[in-house]
Amino acid sequence: MKKTVILLSGGIDSTVAAWKLRREDHTLIPVTFITYRRNKRELEAVEKIVENAGGYGLRVIDTSYLRELVDFPPKQASKILQHLSNPPNILIPYRNIIFYSIAAHIACYEDAEYVAGGHTYEDLGRLPDVGEDFFNSLRALLNQSLKGFEVKFLTPLTALKKPQVIKLGYELNAPLKLTWSCWSVYEKHCGTCPGCLARKQSFKDAGVEDSTEYLA
Repeated sequence: MKKTVILLSGGIDSTVAAWKLRREDHTLIPVTFITYRRNKRELEAVEKIVENAGGYGLRVIDTSYLRELVDFPPKQASKILQHLSNPPNILIPYRNIIFYSIAAHIACYEDAEYVAGGHTYEDLGRLPDVGEDFFNSLRALLNQSLKGFEVKFLTPLTALKKPQVIKLGYELNAPLKLTWSCWSVYEKHCGTCPGCLARKQSFKDAGVEDSTEYLA
């Protein structure tokens, strides 16, 4: 058994990554982060997913001081955005350095060999801090900071596009229905926001039945 800290968002990608690692005999230590604009439905989804998975209890880390770029002063936000060719809808500056460093701390405490996240192929073109170069650099920095313990990073989905991730999740019997993609906080997915529309299209492209309950 390999012990692994897994970062969970409540979405499809991190859930499928968790189920893939479970199949590969990883014992998972689930961690999720509360940020300033975190959708409460996402956290509820994480809790349901972890309950479905069994094993270690969920670690909920309060980082509610972290702001999205939309909350930054316009001048500062503009200065950052001009260097990004295809920025994501949600961007928290230095998010992954912070999240993965905290996860590495937890891994050290738990004597876990790995820290994992559910980044996909699309993320590589949108985010500067998810690729192999980033994680190699972060690993080297963490090893320089602390001798006697070495953490390795796993991103098991970076070769897969979203429809492929959904197809894999279906094959792994991952609880895709429990995941949350909607930008709203309704009891069900609204069905009309960009998150819902992308979710619908991804299931369609994957050729997998979408059991998500939508309001529209």
